[in-house]
Amino acid sequence: MRGNIFGLLAAHPLTPLLSLHHPDIIDPIFPNMTANNSLQHLFEAVDVDSERILQQTVCYEKQLSWTISVSWGYAVQVFQNNMLLPEVLRVQRTFRQWLKGNFLRGIFNFNIRELHPDPCKRPTIFYLDKVSSSKDGIISSYKRDFQNCSYEASMSKLEVIKVMTKKLNLDNKQVIYIGHFLFLLN
Repeated sequence: MRGNIFGLLAAHPLTPLLSLHHPDIIDPIFPNMTANNSLQHLFEAVDVDSERILQQTVCYEKQLSWTISVSWGYAVQVFQNNMLLPEVLRVQRTFRQWLKGNFLRGIFNFNIRELHPDPCKRPTIFYLDKVSSSKDGIISSYKRDFQNCSYEASMSKLEVIKVMTKKLNLDNKQVIYIGHFLFLLN
């Protein structure tokens, strides 16, 4: 893939992400960073909980009718409406195919959905800002990325999302703890 691989990283398809090749032909995965700095930033989360990195969790905020998708250690997407789970889990096509031209155009081993042409109908994205670990668990903080759209009043005040969770240890027969979402409004 070439260009912006946000859709792949945020959706975390069932096939695990094993490696990122050719970082020189993909856009930086975090805004306002170089490609190298953004990979280092991702690995700050890997160092804290490597078994959970990019694990996707989807939840629904009932009162506001929001759908929230967390790709742990990378990004949180907030959709301003309820979406069916299969639609949220599909990889959003933000990237271009590896080979130019029509050769195997658009054939991938995962289900994709096209990027909505209207930026205001796309989810609001919050990128990983910082992550910390203590004996009580892990707190990851995600800051809203700038978008040129007018949001509902509740969405325009949402600046930071904090995800609190326990360290995932796949060697133990541990129940996955999804965590709590804290919405910090100004």
